Amino acid sequence: MDCFSFSCRIQFINMKLVMFCLGAVATFYAAPLKVNVQARSAILMNAETGAVLYEKDAHLPSYPASTTKIATALYLLEEKKIDLHQMVTVSPEALRYKPPNSTEETPAHWLVSDATLMQLVKGERLSAEALLHGLMMVSGNDAANVLAEAVSGSVPVFMDELNAYLKQIGCQGTFFKNPHGYHHPEHITTAYDLAWMTKKALQNQTFRELVSKQAYQRPKTNKQPAGELKQRNGLVVEGKHYYPKAIGVKTGFHSFAQNALVGAATDQGRTLVAVVLGCPKSNDRYNDTKALFEAAFAEKKVESILSPAGQAYSKRIGCAKTQLLAVLFQPLAISFYPSEEPKVKAFIHWDLLSLPIRKGQRVGEIRAVDERGAVLAKQELFAQDNVSATLLFSLKQKWNRLWGLEQR
Repeated sequence: MDCFSFSCRIQFINMKLVMFCLGAVATFYAAPLKVNVQARSAILMNAETGAVLYEKDAHLPSYPASTTKIATALYLLEEKKIDLHQMVTVSPEALRYKPPNSTEETPAHWLVSDATLMQLVKGERLSAEALLHGLMMVSGNDAANVLAEAVSGSVPVFMDELNAYLKQIGCQGTFFKNPHGYHHPEHITTAYDLAWMTKKALQNQTFRELVSKQAYQRPKTNKQPAGELKQRNGLVVEGKHYYPKAIGVKTGFHSFAQNALVGAATDQGRTLVAVVLGCPKSNDRYNDTKALFEAAFAEKKVESILSPAGQAYSKRIGCAKTQLLAVLFQPLAISFYPSEEPKVKAFIHWDLLSLPIRKGQRVGEIRAVDERGAVLAKQELFAQDNVSATLLFSLKQKWNRLWGLEQR
């Protein structure tokens, strides 16, 4: 256990509490998971707290391929609040192709013949819900373009909005040229940013459902019969890469990016996001991801006592004969996984007190708080002894009471 240092100072005053800081009660250093991965860059992040359990060149600029579609879906659902029942018409521009063997620069969102498509048809009318399934389940580049046009008027405008949004939510290493992820030399992100945007996306129930479905029945449209869309993420599909704890999210591949995978998994109430980029083989991305998850889920929680039972803290109270000594009856302790040891500070919140104070009276509490301000643990403080007022103060109180009675 690290040594504690305590130095009280007033932080703020409100109607009920006066908060004193104990200083850096304990400095923890997380023990990163020891996992060997084939990926060029990788990260494992807690989807609730953002704690990083493992990283390998997590801030290295990388090509994301179709994992880009996580950002597209996030923006559509969270920022644009797209209506799933909205009917959308597929425009010729959304399905425009780059000329074969052309050396001229063309818009980054134009399609190519070897890209993954939902197989949309010009003039086809279908719901945003169907398009979102085509985006996330079969990785349709055409669906990405159609959705971008539907909410922003054009793909270039959508990309300006999307990039601004990603910066706003904290993805500082990301700049996207198109909504689907087909290669462009300036279309980059990092493993960290992908994990961070996925963490946010998983808070959206529609997104969670999209990325975890095995199949979706594509309704009949004015141009095509009904059909079935099948999930392409091996983590959630029965087969050699299936991982029963997985809840999604998205694969990606092109020759410059190599194999990429963003995965999410839940075990015992703990949800984690793994990102692996630049994997030489398709199998590598699944093996790396499952190895990261299994290393984390094998961890057992440990407990650290920040302040033991019997620990006393003092407070000077004006007009009191003695200092107040406040004691913990129960230890202040936190539990955590070794790879997620938090940085913790403890604060005393004193109750608003008036004299006299009786032995055993509750006088406040100590709270252990992490970097986000979340309270990890708290324990009550109780007066160790009676604290009475000075004679002069007691006489003044009596005089004020008598004077008040006379005025009434």
